[in-house]
Amino acid sequence: MKKLSKPRQAFLYAAPFLPLAFFQVWVSSKPEPGSLTLAACAMFACCILLLYIAKTWDKPTYFDWAITAYFALASGTLILSPAYAGNFLIHYHTAGVYACFFSAAFFPPMFGLEPFTYHYAKKYSPETVWGNPIFVRINLIMTYTWSAIFAVSIALSLYPSILTRTLIPLALILGFGLPFNLRYPDYYLRRLGLPSLVEQRRMSEEKPLVAPSPPEPSQGIEKDKQHIFTEKAVALSDETLTNRKEKTMKVLAIHSSPRTDGQSKTHLMLSHLAKGMREAGADVEVVELRNRTVKNCIGCYTCWTKTPGVCIHKDDMTLELYPKWLQSDLVVYATPLYHFTINAAMKAFIERTLPALQPFFVQHEGKTAHPLRHKHPKVAFLSVAGFPEGSVFDQLSSWVNFLWGRHGNLVAEIYRPLAEAMTVPAIAEKADAVLAATVQAGRELAESMAIKPETMAAIKQPLVDDPAKFLQIGNLMWKTCIAEGITPKEFDTKKLIPIPDSIETFMMIMPMGFNPQAAGEMKAVLQFNFSGQVEGSCHFRIEGGQIKAIAGPAEKPTLTIETPFDVWMDIMTRKADGQQMFMQQKYKVAGDFSLLLRMNQIFGR
Repeated sequence: MKKLSKPRQAFLYAAPFLPLAFFQVWVSSKPEPGSLTLAACAMFACCILLLYIAKTWDKPTYFDWAITAYFALASGTLILSPAYAGNFLIHYHTAGVYACFFSAAFFPPMFGLEPFTYHYAKKYSPETVWGNPIFVRINLIMTYTWSAIFAVSIALSLYPSILTRTLIPLALILGFGLPFNLRYPDYYLRRLGLPSLVEQRRMSEEKPLVAPSPPEPSQGIEKDKQHIFTEKAVALSDETLTNRKEKTMKVLAIHSSPRTDGQSKTHLMLSHLAKGMREAGADVEVVELRNRTVKNCIGCYTCWTKTPGVCIHKDDMTLELYPKWLQSDLVVYATPLYHFTINAAMKAFIERTLPALQPFFVQHEGKTAHPLRHKHPKVAFLSVAGFPEGSVFDQLSSWVNFLWGRHGNLVAEIYRPLAEAMTVPAIAEKADAVLAATVQAGRELAESMAIKPETMAAIKQPLVDDPAKFLQIGNLMWKTCIAEGITPKEFDTKKLIPIPDSIETFMMIMPMGFNPQAAGEMKAVLQFNFSGQVEGSCHFRIEGGQIKAIAGPAEKPTLTIETPFDVWMDIMTRKADGQQMFMQQKYKVAGDFSLLLRMNQIFGR
């Protein structure tokens, strides 16, 4: 459809009605048949000229043709029977006008032609939605509404009164028809969760990133009918896609962990990955699914049949997230490992991308699939687990590769085992190295859509030398939570530590609270002799800002603490005040008493 200037467009809209208005005024004066015939022929000639202009500038509308036909019929009958035709026009000229309008609105769709409103709607909607069933349906509803208005006007105009012939029909047209035309499309689109006409025009000008539809799976399907009609997506050419990529990579990062307040290790990794991508110039948006409403797919297939490409649910997925997903160059799925795959929130999100597929069956190399409605964004997958073995991600990786890898959409997999250890102060140095490598991975993804092997190796590097000891500490943490009746989050909030249940676990926990900055250049040997439920001894050698746990007694301890095991565990876990317990002689010390006074500084949580 040609792009017209506003003056030309206004002329084409108004011009056909001017001869009609002139003729109605002329007929109202009840002229002689000869004069009436001359006027009708002149108006017919005027309409022929207007048809030529409309065809030259744009395209004649149904009203152009209907009004021209009206004057052709009026001219012909007046020439053949001036008296009879003139008398009929004088009495029923208003009904004739409404009949002309009714014909232009009602009959074209009955013969499979476009509805009359389609011509005007195209002027205000992106070309990519013209063939969409929703766009056609809206125009059909408006067309038949106008047909009803004109039909009522015909019936009213048969009664010889200015009220029925003019005032009521004008009230219907101006008071109902025109407002209906202006408001109904947006009302219908809102019901489906789609953008308004103004938003469509703006998105068309912004050229959102959505690739064109793939080839059709069968000859019986019209390609134009399969275009998606979503909130914030219109089809683009491959050239536009290329230009967009050259400017700014658009990344949508989906975070599905329900944990907050620094508890989520998935978020810890994702935030560093996003930092690297932003540093490389990518436009990154992180979406927290726990704050969004994404309903489960109900398998109704409405998005495949009744509203192609549009889900029946009107939630955050349909109204915001799915359009952003379509427009992304790269989608990062970040999920904690639940039952060795993804969690429910992430599964719901991925299932709701079903509208991106078409329902047809295609086979390639003996495998059946559904063709894409649009080009799929590239995918990077990130997951964390508490278990120390990298093999815990095998099932997830297999699924991820089956879903995206075989089609070439998967560009990276980032898996971090023993992730719960990343916030433990004792291994902060290695954790920082892992996070620094994750930032670098983000830069590489933004720059080349790939992560170098050495960067990936740094991300997956072991955090602890002996995972078995760390798991033992983890078990102590869980026992502490169970004994205290608290959750891990409350454990952190209350700044608790795992309660040792043996000398061995005490030797593991104690060094984890060691503060080398507070110890400075201290050189000392701290010995514990335990009694009660747990008996035995161990000592800690502090030197050069490091601490080493050793079983058994030391030859020359700097400070020796004689204490029941449960008493010192209460002091260690802040259940009891060490100074008060000393004054009550619950434990005894020998050696450098100043070292005892510095214990709270040297050993923290």
